[in-house]
Amino acid sequence: MGRLQPSRGLPPAGFRRAARAKKAKATINQLIPSLLSTHPRARRGIDAAELIVFDQETGTSKTNISQTNSPSPRITLVVADTLAAARALTIETPNPEPKPTNPTDTTTNNKPTQESSSPSSSPFDPHHAHHVAILNMASPLTPGGGFLNGATSQEESLCMRTTLLPSLRDHYYRLPDLGAIYTPDVLVFRSEDDTAAAAAAAVDVLDKKDRWFVDCVSAAMPRNPDTEADPSSGRRRYVRDKDRQLVLDKMKMVMRVCRVKGVRRVVLGAWGCGAYGNPVGEVAAAWRKVLLPRTTDGGKGKKKKGGGGGGGGGGSGAVKEDWRDVVEEVVFAVKDAGMADAFAAAFGEGLVREELAGSHGGEDEGGDGEEEGGDQEDDPGQADRAELRARIHELEVRIQASTNPQLKQGLLSILASLVNQLPADEDSDLSGEV
Repeated sequence: MGRLQPSRGLPPAGFRRAARAKKAKATINQLIPSLLSTHPRARRGIDAAELIVFDQETGTSKTNISQTNSPSPRITLVVADTLAAARALTIETPNPEPKPTNPTDTTTNNKPTQESSSPSSSPFDPHHAHHVAILNMASPLTPGGGFLNGATSQEESLCMRTTLLPSLRDHYYRLPDLGAIYTPDVLVFRSEDDTAAAAAAAVDVLDKKDRWFVDCVSAAMPRNPDTEADPSSGRRRYVRDKDRQLVLDKMKMVMRVCRVKGVRRVVLGAWGCGAYGNPVGEVAAAWRKVLLPRTTDGGKGKKKKGGGGGGGGGGSGAVKEDWRDVVEEVVFAVKDAGMADAFAAAFGEGLVREELAGSHGGEDEGGDGEEEGGDQEDDPGQADRAELRARIHELEVRIQASTNPQLKQGLLSILASLVNQLPADEDSDLSGEV
């Protein structure tokens, strides 16, 4: 049976990227300034944004170890984008009244010990009691990543839909390895509907009554670390232990920021598992180790800790930090269903899979998001192939958008090496795409 209406194909990727870039420039230059004039709370949030840097040596020893009688945080996984997951949390616990901002909070390189001792940042401050925060999987080099160039990763999506970008000040970059930008009261003003028709009609901008606020932690993962196949499972893993430890330290740093700022509910993700090439199994296992240290630290950690008490004079791996005294709920928002399956399988027990009303799987066009990609659940080989396909798709998008012949040649060589790692049947399927 024939179609009743003519089919309409997508415009070429280059045109779509150019349209996104044009929309991004209009958003930052026109829309956001007009919104800030009518939402003073969002303006105060931008002014209060700060870069928080933790010392490698003192970051763990100065934080509080949670009481043993505190309940474990509820940890769930949803197939949805970051803002959809955060919105569900804010509906459950509405935003508190705007808190007064302290002008001194805008300084950079704040020591966590100074903040954790100040009344305004106490985890039990009533102004912070129901705060929901999201993790912006940020570029370490550029505010907003490729937002103004039409890229489509998680950070670019946040910049398109919120007032986050003006708070990511140029002098914060390059982001320190153990540093994060904390932005309170980020205004969400745009819906997820990013179709061309919606953009043309400007219907994707929410009505004033439907706009809402969320706090944001912006931090970056390692970019394209060396990985290899695990001989036993076949999944990708880090080649160097220092990369694995850096990822752990970064995750602890994010949770310390949540502790300092009194965040009760936080939306995380498969951090760095898309364009940055971090193995999804390693990332999920690292999050588990950080969030559930009592069930993941083996005998090695217990020997270092010794008998009982609190403190930690050792390195970052010698102290088991816990967040149960502050964080009540952790939601992992992973937009791609395949990657969500792989993440859940690698995380293991303690993670509850939930459905988010109105959410849908699949990637944004371009599919080069930090929290996007592809993995499958139980079959390690299938998970590894899906992860490779996600990285291949990301490289193809970058190659199409590149105008630098030398860069394009380098990306093509990387693409060829990735395609060669796929089985012959999938390799032939991709031959027309490369």
